[in-house]
Parts: sequence; C-alpha cells; structure tokens
Amino acid sequence: MRLQALIIAGVLLAAVVPTVLVAVVALTYANGITAPILISSAIGLVLGGLLAITLARRVTRPLAGFREFAMNIARGKFGGQVEHHSDDELGELAKTFNYMSASIEAYDAETQRLADDVESGYLETIVALANSLDSKDPYTRGHGQRVAELAVAIGRHLKLSEVELKQLKYGGILHDIGKIGIVEAILLKQTRLNDSEMETMRAHPLIGDHIIKPVRLLSTVRAAVRNHHEWWDGTGYPDRLKGEAIPLMARIIAVADTWDACTSTRPYQVALAEEDALAVIDRLTGNHLDPSLAPALKQVILERKTGGRPRPEVKKAS
Repeated sequence: MRLQALIIAGVLLAAVVPTVLVAVVALTYANGITAPILISSAIGLVLGGLLAITLARRVTRPLAGFREFAMNIARGKFGGQVEHHSDDELGELAKTFNYMSASIEAYDAETQRLADDVESGYLETIVALANSLDSKDPYTRGHGQRVAELAVAIGRHLKLSEVELKQLKYGGILHDIGKIGIVEAILLKQTRLNDSEMETMRAHPLIGDHIIKPVRLLSTVRAAVRNHHEWWDGTGYPDRLKGEAIPLMARIIAVADTWDACTSTRPYQVALAEEDALAVIDRLTGNHLDPSLAPALKQVILERKTGGRPRPEVKKAS
C-alpha cells in the first residue's frame, strides 16, 4: 500500500506542477485565469489521477503475488509458481522467482533422500548394537525388537506423533544395551540372582546411558535406556523417579518390557500363559506401571489375537 500511495503521489505531482506553472504564467502575463485554462487544468489533473491509479495497480498487484510466494517459501512450501505473463521487468522477476522455487524444491527432495539414507544407516547401527547383546545372551534374543514393536503399537493407541513412535522404536531396541557391560557370570546365570548380583544387574540402565550418551543421534532415546526400570510409585532405579516425572517413553517401554518378560522363557522362568501375564500386569499397575497404559496394552494384545479387529472388552459380573 505504501508503494501504491507513493506512485499515485508522484504521478499527481507530475501533473500538478505544469498546471501550477500555467496558472502562474496566466496570472503574470495575461488577464487572469480564463475558463479554457481552468478546464484544461482540471482535465489534466483528472487524467493524471487516472494514470497514477492505473500505473500503481499495474506495479503493486504483481508484488502482492511475489509477497505470497516468498511467504510460502519461508513456510517450507516449495515448488510454487508466480503467475505473471508480461514481458516487462516484473515478468522477468516472476520467471526468476519460479526458477528459484523449482531449484529449492529439487534441493529439498535431495536433502530428504540423504536424510532418509542417514536414518536408514542409523537404524542399521542400532540393530547391530542390539544384535551384539543377543549374541552375548541368547536367552534374550529378539527381546529388544519385540519390546520395540509392542511399545510402538501402544504409542499408536495413545495417538503419539510419528517422531515419538520412531523414538519408541529405537528406544525399545536399545533399552537393554547396557547389559553388554554386565559380566557373563551374572548375565547368563541359570538361577535367580542373589542380592549382590541383582545390584550389579541393576547398573545396566546407567551403563547403557553411558554408552549412547556420546551419540548425538541417540539423544532422544536416552530416557528409554536410563529410565525403563523406574517404577510408578518411585521405588524403581536408577533415579527413583515417581509418577509422571518418569518420561512417557520410559513408562511405555516399561509396560512392553514387563509383558515380554512375562511371556518369554528364560533360564529361571517358563513363559506365562496370556491370562497369567495379564494378571501380572494388573498386579503391577499403579505401583510399578503407569495405570493409564494398561488399557492400551490390553487393546494391543486383543487386536493381535483377533488379527487387528478390536473387540470391546466384556466386564466380568461382580
């Protein structure tokens, strides 16, 4: 609007100056301003005003399109085009903007492809780390992958974002990575651990956090590695966090981890039947596990049984 006003003012000024000079000459050398001079001056002013408005609109209307185009680029909407078909300077500017937009869109696509490649390599590195633990402790082979899949399914029921679901996936795969630092005599013991051995085993979240801390790309899953053994009532480890002070990612993985531990065969434990595992989840809900997550877990288990077709739970008669 300021440019439009400036153009109108400039053109009007160009029309007014000659009119004023004519009036001065008429007053000086003639017998005053005659009717023909007055009419001519009025017509000149009107034509100047119309010319000013037309010229201002011709210049400023395309600029509004350029402004909208630039705002779309700033918002990340690449590939847009400015509609301006004249052969003047504004038309050349529009062609330049359109070429820039197409180039940015191509660069963005290439950048996204490279980012996908980096993420793919990132995931392969995570899987390799998890496999190194599986090779050391064959009794937990596949545990991290199963926990990751279950945690992501729970996250979907909670309507978490795709970014958060990826963090759950990576966090689930890596949550026990710290067990690499536990001596095999304890890690592979065929009977239950004594108090001293259990204390050593409980160091694995801290060891895992120490392992992944230098890796910047893994910073978003540190909570899953460090805090998946925190308990809802504050009696867990290593930080004794309580309730919602425990990061949501760690709480979700704790539920998935508990379920997989209950339903997997280990040297000192036979896998529980589904009803018995659900009873364990119910018993731990509210003290060890976040009570808001048990319904999502049960829904996931139900959908797995029914091939993805959820059925409403039937309440038992009291």
